Amino acid sequence: MGVLQFASLLGELPRERTRLLDNLGRIRREIGPLDRELSDALADHMGIRRGEVHEVVSFYSFLQLPLDVVRVCTGPVCDCSGARELLERNPGAVEVACLGHCDLAPVLTRGDEIVPAVTHSTNDGPALRLGTRDETLADYERRGGLELLRSLPSAERIVEELKASGLTGYGGAGFPTGLKWEAVAREPAPRFVVVNADEGEPGTIKDRYVMELRPHLLVEATLVAMRFAEAEEGLVYLREEYATARARLVRAIDEFRAAGLLDGRSLELVVGAGAYIAGEESAMLESMEGRRAMPRLRPPFPAQVGYLGRPTLINNVETLAHLPAILRRGGEWWAALGRRGARGTRLWSVSGAVGSPGCYEAPNGITTRELVEGYAAGFAGEVGAVVPGGAASGILPPHALDAPLTRDGLAEYGAGVGSAALQVFPTSYSPLRLLAETMRFFAEESCQKCTPCRIGNRALHHLCEELAHGRAAMTGEKVDEWLLAMEKTSICGLGQASPIPVRNAMRWWPELFAPLGAAEVQ
Repeated sequence: MGVLQFASLLGELPRERTRLLDNLGRIRREIGPLDRELSDALADHMGIRRGEVHEVVSFYSFLQLPLDVVRVCTGPVCDCSGARELLERNPGAVEVACLGHCDLAPVLTRGDEIVPAVTHSTNDGPALRLGTRDETLADYERRGGLELLRSLPSAERIVEELKASGLTGYGGAGFPTGLKWEAVAREPAPRFVVVNADEGEPGTIKDRYVMELRPHLLVEATLVAMRFAEAEEGLVYLREEYATARARLVRAIDEFRAAGLLDGRSLELVVGAGAYIAGEESAMLESMEGRRAMPRLRPPFPAQVGYLGRPTLINNVETLAHLPAILRRGGEWWAALGRRGARGTRLWSVSGAVGSPGCYEAPNGITTRELVEGYAAGFAGEVGAVVPGGAASGILPPHALDAPLTRDGLAEYGAGVGSAALQVFPTSYSPLRLLAETMRFFAEESCQKCTPCRIGNRALHHLCEELAHGRAAMTGEKVDEWLLAMEKTSICGLGQASPIPVRNAMRWWPELFAPLGAAEVQ
């Protein structure tokens, strides 16, 4: 490290606490991994206690890695596709839980380079039209973009159309979007708008596709949200691994700014540093404010007390991306796009043992078989297990392929649609191995704040490892006790939902859990 180089950089870094994560990321990119000397110097520059900066650095794994380090994804889809062999071929590589490029599995990164190179397999759906790529703002405008921004309906009309559409949050929680927007509008100004672009659930790539293929659509939708909320500041919290999305989104924002379309408002990116838990909205706010990404106790909710203590409208990328089509063509039009009583469309991340892994816009209410055969070029061999909507959504047997991918349709299987990250695994990949890798992910990505999640996920991962060797680390009754404690007492959705795949696996593949010596866990 050059002393003069660092001193020069330090003089350029802002001192506001909310810029701590940005400053740390810039030091890593321009100087090197954060060590104690760098951390202390930044703390002194920003007027923050050194211990507080140290605890932030220790929380975010990527801040302590060299920029050009090779990172190999070992999430379930990559693990099934040969990630361990990829690790062996790259001595010194760092193993990471998920890189968010599951359609390319197995995948690694060298700095900002994605290997294999980023490609997109998608379709031109009725609402998001991912097959129509935005190259420039002019291209976007020629295809009808910006019409909504220039003739924005009233706030009351926007809420009406959102309610008529039935649009819910597509990050996984599924809260009605119209109700959330209405709640924020009732709170006093000033307000903020935050875009959650930190999707980190294994198998989930939909937000990345939007930002890489239609970044102008996201920027317009975000500006609509800011006008609705009368927010002068908007922020996009983007996961660090999305280098391609970051470049395209920055360029799109710059184009809007140059064209005078920000209308005096500020829209900035905050880049994360490798923490899955930061996708939980209150943990994300903690991260943005310069602290560890640990979930807050609720209530109050972010709509009331959010970023910097002010009312904050938070939506994930895909939820916002549906907004222009809904407001241009009407909520009822969008709702009618669904099947089997479900409303609207959504982006389905499809990966694993299918002919064409990618991200496809398809109706809510579709079945796994219809989705794979109609959009992803069919199944690649005999299906052994399916994850319907991300790691926390559950693990399903092949006979669930014709169940509608909705909350009601999957209820009898004890699963959910989650973030719509469909992962298909062949019969050659044991459901026990799938569960072990899933629980390893939860154990590694827990923020460690609450005991049930911190200890429970590690114990369940250990149980899976023991079962793989024909041993049981606890009885079936004890497993059930742990699962119930995690569901009922964990602070956030990570600990509350991680028991779901355990219950599913024990229900549908009881023979794998025979060493427990007890009846299946209900």
